[in-house]
Amino acid sequence: MEASASAQLESLVEIPAVYKDPWYMITVLSLYLYFVTKAGPQFMESRKPLKLKQIILAHNVIQVVSCIYVIREVLYLTHNEILYFWKCTDNGSTPERVQRYYSLAFFIFWLKMSELLETVIFVLRKKQNQVSKLHVFHHISTVTLAYLLINVNQNGTAAYFCAFLNSIVHVIMYSYYFVAAVADKPLIEALTPVKKSITVTQMGQFVLILTQVPAQLVLCGMQPLVLLYFTTVIIGMFYGFYDFYTSAYQVSQRGKSQTPPSDSKK
Repeated sequence: MEASASAQLESLVEIPAVYKDPWYMITVLSLYLYFVTKAGPQFMESRKPLKLKQIILAHNVIQVVSCIYVIREVLYLTHNEILYFWKCTDNGSTPERVQRYYSLAFFIFWLKMSELLETVIFVLRKKQNQVSKLHVFHHISTVTLAYLLINVNQNGTAAYFCAFLNSIVHVIMYSYYFVAAVADKPLIEALTPVKKSITVTQMGQFVLILTQVPAQLVLCGMQPLVLLYFTTVIIGMFYGFYDFYTSAYQVSQRGKSQTPPSDSKK
């Protein structure tokens, strides 16, 4: 009866075509992929890198504020019980809560769309080395997960566990990016351990998300295709960040340890 009542409430919410029709999303992501891998680099090839510091600072602030909003809304929708990720939930027991569920899902969709700007900024600043396969995969896949949250979620507000953890990580990450963009060189060097910790935190969130999957599958049930796609994406992200961590930090650390000490008598 509760599931039926929840379904009736959800039917009262009209999902606009821009969220429901996947071709809107596919078109944007296709244009994004084309620009950051081909059109953008070709356009910038004979041009000087653009100075976009003010845009970068504004983007970081918007991301931090937006993620704080997501955290607050998730806590409200789950009655502050989002960390009990194994619980089966619905999208709301009142029209107001169901509407807030979808409003937050719509907001997250556009938030993930806005994150595509990061790659565009890399291209316009001629930082093409930062447009890695992991970076592009991460941004494209998060948009698709937001689409699934709107259209095929059958696990209620428990599905916001992923967005909740990711928003916490992003508050830390974009705050660091903001400080790094305005700080002087000595402070940036002092904050280097923070950058490493952010990568570890990102991997930690994926472990927690993957822990939720079997709990929700056994206790609440999940659509097989959604389960397969979601799990594949999260595992892919974890592997990508782990590979980055080992290549960026562990390899460099081994290089330092193998460097012969300088002779202070020379």
